[in-house]
Amino acid sequence: MKKWVGWVCFLLIIVGLVVGGFFLVSSFDADTFEFKEVEILDYDDYSLNDFVKQDIICNDQGCKFKDKDVIFTISEVKELGVQDITLKLEYEGEKFEKTFRVNVVDKKTPEIVLSEKALIVDLNEEFDASSYIVEVKDNYDTLNVEDVSIENNVDLKNSGDYEIVYMIKDSSGNVGKSVLKVKVKGEKEVVSSNDDKKDEEKESESNPNSTEEESFKITWDYQVSGLFTDSGSLNQDQFSSSVEKNIEVGWDTTFKIFSTVSEDASIQYVISENRITKEPIIVYNGSPVVKTVNVKADSSSNYEYTFTEEGTYYILVTVKANNNQTVLKKEYVVHLTSPSELKDMKIITEDHGTYLTIDGAFVGEADTLYFDAAIQDSNDPNIEEAFVYENNEIRLYYTKGYYYEILGALFNEDGEMLLAKTLKIQK
Repeated sequence: MKKWVGWVCFLLIIVGLVVGGFFLVSSFDADTFEFKEVEILDYDDYSLNDFVKQDIICNDQGCKFKDKDVIFTISEVKELGVQDITLKLEYEGEKFEKTFRVNVVDKKTPEIVLSEKALIVDLNEEFDASSYIVEVKDNYDTLNVEDVSIENNVDLKNSGDYEIVYMIKDSSGNVGKSVLKVKVKGEKEVVSSNDDKKDEEKESESNPNSTEEESFKITWDYQVSGLFTDSGSLNQDQFSSSVEKNIEVGWDTTFKIFSTVSEDASIQYVISENRITKEPIIVYNGSPVVKTVNVKADSSSNYEYTFTEEGTYYILVTVKANNNQTVLKKEYVVHLTSPSELKDMKIITEDHGTYLTIDGAFVGEADTLYFDAAIQDSNDPNIEEAFVYENNEIRLYYTKGYYYEILGALFNEDGEMLLAKTLKIQK
């Protein structure tokens, strides 16, 4: 009798476990979550929502479903190909584990990082296209700079606008591409004009100590960065000299000066919209663009200023020795002009507290253009209601913690897309 009771108890326990297990899995799977039929998975680019049909909200603080925490782990993926990936979930005391048989593929293109986006060279000026490659990146393969193929279409014998195309392919066949724009200048830049020489003679006459100061040495190099880049140095052996350049502007043009002195000195930098005899232009923070720095012997001084509008600007650098005598004056005249054709665009956003307005801007001359935008990717489950056209504006009613990847494009009157860019926003 005791044996029979023992077997009955045992069977009841087994039935209870089976029934209990059935209700646990059934309740969790049917009432809480539904799982997708996953066959293909992007390597290093998947999330919990790739496996679960319900919209689970995830951010840096974790994941939630119906405002309650979801704890999960996804087994690590180390290689491509067909394999088993296990998902473990815990939600309100319920636990579930599911294994997916998937083919892991790599669809992400490798990236080529260049030190410059554009540069200006003179006729017949030689340069090494490979020297502008900083590094290559890939989410799966280990690639080297030597793996990059370079298509150099620059004709240094003829002025014009050219492109150098850099390409690299990973083991999955994804091709990464970067482009370096090169402008070959048709004329040599003016280094010193006759008026400059006359000024130098006057400066020499008005500076009786000029012969005495010949031992004072300074190197003065400059660099201009923006849509096009330029660099060089002024004549270091003249008391006064200048350089005049025509630079096509981008969104901004940053002018950098690098000075090194052989003796203790003070260096003054002045930027003006007119010749230096007039007032300097004003920086946006309200302070004039006049800066004086004291530099020790064999030390260097760096100064930079970013222009946001086209126009002609005069940059004067004056160096004074310890006896307050002016030992050197250098002038840089830069003419910032808009490109003669459409060159670049960007997406502009303005925050209004609860929403962003989205608009586009472009660099260069063009006929009537139209800007439009769309959401390319987001983890906001209410994205259809968040991205709207309202009051002749494109608006994004964002929610903090979510990201929004916006695709913006410029179209001409015929509806042809000319330029497109993406912008990722997260508040």
